[in-house]
Amino acid sequence: MNQLQLEQESVSSQVDTIMVNRFRRFNFLMKKNRIDDAIAVGGEFREWMEIDQDECTEEILYFRIEDLQQA
Repeated sequence: MNQLQLEQESVSSQVDTIMVNRFRRFNFLMKKNRIDDAIAVGGEFREWMEIDQDECTEEILYFRIEDLQQA
């Protein structure tokens, strides 16, 4: 596996971890009857997942700190 593939795997793993954590947090809040907090977590997560919508001007940037240090 080359360096680029390793980085892609790392980013994919990080996204998977974020998704699992948000799901667990949402369920925890629902079980504690903190409905408003759970909805807020769900809303923020939904915004993050739908960043490619036409009206969205936000960008997600990924960089390697090593590349910036060499520049």
